[in-house]
Amino acid sequence: MVSRPTRSSSPSAPVGESDARPEPEAAAAPCPSLDEHGVSLYVHLPFCVSRCRYCDFNAWAWRGQDLGRHVDAILAEARLRAAELAPQTVFLGGGTPSLLPAEELARLLDGLAEITGFRGGSIETTIEANPESLDAATAQAAREHGADRLSLGVQSFRPEVLRAYDRAHGPEEVVAAVAAARAAGFRRLNLDLIFAFPGQDPADLAADLGRAVALAPEHLSCYELSFEPGTPLTRARDAGRFPPADPEERRLELFEQTRRLCAEAGLRRYEVSNFARPGAECRHNLAYWRSLDWVGLGAGAAGWRDGERRRNLERPEEYEAAVFAGRDPAAERERPDPRTIAFDCLMMGLRLEEEGVWLPRVERIAGVDPRRVWPEELERLQREGLVELAGERLRATARGFVLLDSVLTRLAPGTPV
Repeated sequence: MVSRPTRSSSPSAPVGESDARPEPEAAAAPCPSLDEHGVSLYVHLPFCVSRCRYCDFNAWAWRGQDLGRHVDAILAEARLRAAELAPQTVFLGGGTPSLLPAEELARLLDGLAEITGFRGGSIETTIEANPESLDAATAQAAREHGADRLSLGVQSFRPEVLRAYDRAHGPEEVVAAVAAARAAGFRRLNLDLIFAFPGQDPADLAADLGRAVALAPEHLSCYELSFEPGTPLTRARDAGRFPPADPEERRLELFEQTRRLCAEAGLRRYEVSNFARPGAECRHNLAYWRSLDWVGLGAGAAGWRDGERRRNLERPEEYEAAVFAGRDPAAERERPDPRTIAFDCLMMGLRLEEEGVWLPRVERIAGVDPRRVWPEELERLQREGLVELAGERLRATARGFVLLDSVLTRLAPGTPV
């Protein structure tokens, strides 16, 4: 089982070049199609009311920093890189984009549309929000200025759990935020939940999922809690001030319970941690998992395009200084070797439960065929019933999907084959 899925709003695994040739099996895929030439746009807003104990993303507690200046910085970077930007999806993540005042959020969306040429309503445009900062004015501004999908960071409906992980909202704010989103006209709503808190039992999980489903979202993202290096949560665990993760058997039980309860509610699992009603799958995240290009704007934003992986400066003030001086804010740029690229494509694509990985695309991106890079290991994985090859498409089996971490470990660069 994948202990913690890569967060869709800020992917770290590179994905690769687009391809003009249509896939023979594309019509059979249950998820929406995307332009193989297309580029997706991720915009990172790094500020939060407070930093959650488990968070290892580039997030900074807001202490009165000028948010309008930061919007100016993002738009300045967009102008510097305008030639790269013709997005087929847009995703504003963080951090907490809903922390922006309504007028600044509107200005950001309008500015991006002007620079990139996309029209609000013409492509999927997602904004992440937290319940404590999504009011009616913010939701209305987002919707009126082009956002058509909203992703709300709920995590849990239990007040004691929210307090334990330094979340800044309570269950009542979740209900109010959903009402504000619907009143503003959002017809595509995702709720983020976290499960497998130490000590969580099936009844607790059922209660959280039940309350989420009762709000009638079109999409649910359910992530297993993980202890990431350097986070306050991990430091507290290591010091004996916080309990460790429950045994894997218990966590697998909750993982399967999540799938079952979502299915009963009409939400089909299409990716390790994502569930949707038919047609409501997140197109932006599908672009990552299908190995299409994306550009990342903002402090700490990652991107992958034309074989190059890059990440921006993380500290907001350093990022702002660079773009206002007309400099590229990239802190890291690299071109991974073919084997690494091929592995990253498998790592992303095998997360798609039914769709899997289209191998000819991987070969065009990486320059190598995974079947030639890992011939013996892929054959063993097939014999063990963990993966299956259907034509040119590689998928994890039902058993392999549960054990996906183990499958990927056996293929990782540096692993003897």
